[in-house]
Amino acid sequence: MFSKLKKHVSFRHTVQAFFAIVVAYIGITFVIFLNQVANNSLPSVTRPAGVEAFLPISALVGLKAWIATGIFDQIHPAGLVIFLAAIILSVLLKRTFCSWICPIGTLSEGMAKIGKMVFGRNFTIPKWLDYLLRSLKYIILFFFISIIFFGMSGADAASFLQTPYNMVSDVKMLKFIQNLGVFGMSVIGILVVLSILYENFWCRYLCPYGGLLGIFSIFSPFKITRNQTSCIQCGKCTKSCPNQISVEQANRVWSPECTGCLNCVQQCPVKETLTFQAPQRGPSLTLKTLALSLLGIWILAIIIAKLTGHWESSISMEMYKRLLPVVDQIGH
Repeated sequence: MFSKLKKHVSFRHTVQAFFAIVVAYIGITFVIFLNQVANNSLPSVTRPAGVEAFLPISALVGLKAWIATGIFDQIHPAGLVIFLAAIILSVLLKRTFCSWICPIGTLSEGMAKIGKMVFGRNFTIPKWLDYLLRSLKYIILFFFISIIFFGMSGADAASFLQTPYNMVSDVKMLKFIQNLGVFGMSVIGILVVLSILYENFWCRYLCPYGGLLGIFSIFSPFKITRNQTSCIQCGKCTKSCPNQISVEQANRVWSPECTGCLNCVQQCPVKETLTFQAPQRGPSLTLKTLALSLLGIWILAIIIAKLTGHWESSISMEMYKRLLPVVDQIGH
């Protein structure tokens, strides 16, 4: 039983590790590309389009412009594709983006494990405070949604995408990370400590991206489903849930906090009592079939984007060489 559980657990971790390696490769390649362009040398690598995954606000503006004008973002198209792919995954397979793909989610999970190693457990926040804190990510989400979708016209959104600021937003993001001051390092340090003490602190309370995906995940046909007849009320499912969902009390888990990690399914000692299943005795997904499904959707989205010309940025090398020397002045 233990070896089987270990195999299942390591399977999701393998997928997480794969995406972590991809993200690291993208980051290193992007740094090399920018350094070579800045030195006026012919780049030995191409700009990795995947870096745009870290531009969610630009993707949100791109989505607004696409809906309003019908024109797909040509400046950071991969960012919009990745944003849409994450939403599609959530509609189909719950918030699996958060627990399988997102590198921040993987880091949060790792820090929580450090906390368990050091303190023997992760601490919990009182329920009344937990409810209040969980609203923060939705407040942040509402702020961005209201500004972009209700405060900007379609023409304004389309115009913003063509601004020099948006063109170098990926460069600005990198420079911000490379030149974190005392305040920035302090904030990150506090978040690290809180993530070690409280499992999924950032994801649970502060990530507006996760909040948005959680809303879409409510419509997913697949949900954790409990067989009341065979359930022995051992509580292992609830205890194993990283998002503090009372799985043992639910027939089907509708909570937007569920990330589809399937920890509860793995920990259940009674076969087929907990399943990741579609309604009305529909098909269920094992850890393996879920992994293959989400990987297939993710890869298919990228392939379609590349074949339709919606992956690589239209920013020319000449434009990069013109903007990089003045990147610090742009937006000031």
